[in-house]
Amino acid sequence: MMTMRVRLAAAVVATVSVLGAVAVPASADTKGEPWVPPGLAREDQAEWKDGRPPGWSQGAKRGWRGRDCPPGLAKKGRCGEARVATPQAKSVEDAVRDGIERLRKWAREKLKLPPRALEAVLVGFEGAARNGVPAPVAERLVMATAERGVTAYGIEAITRALAYGARRGARPAELESFTAQALQREVPAEAIALGLYRLGAEVTR
Repeated sequence: MMTMRVRLAAAVVATVSVLGAVAVPASADTKGEPWVPPGLAREDQAEWKDGRPPGWSQGAKRGWRGRDCPPGLAKKGRCGEARVATPQAKSVEDAVRDGIERLRKWAREKLKLPPRALEAVLVGFEGAARNGVPAPVAERLVMATAERGVTAYGIEAITRALAYGARRGARPAELESFTAQALQREVPAEAIALGLYRLGAEVTR
């Protein structure tokens, strides 16, 4: 619990850095250097601008668009061959499809989200679920971001960071707890995303 509070406090502090100077963790070897999570592909590193998560700069519209591979790599034909539909893969497909249907209905009947925000919710949910975040967790978190009034860009940044953390092996419960507590405390989306990237980066240290 104490560790989570420390991380939340760090996320709040990081907000100042994200909106102004470059965000650098205390453990950075080179002071003043923009912090980039380890293990990112070269394309993702190029998108990491001034310590800000990929997809944040200039309001770029990012998303997986139904793929299990980032669009930048898909364009370059670097996503590999289509995966064989294993029972586990089918289970994920079912969970994603059902989740999207529920989210569409929820957004239409409860929040009446504008098209751009709805797109961010659906793309963010799908991307996170396809990248290792359990579908129920991804669904709860995108709903929470929308309910808290997080912008479309903020939803994209958070869900990409969730996917990164899941791929690095961070526990889903920890990712959810961190995000939920940060949203409840009204921590800005960019700081939440940075905190999630750090959670993922810490897994392999």
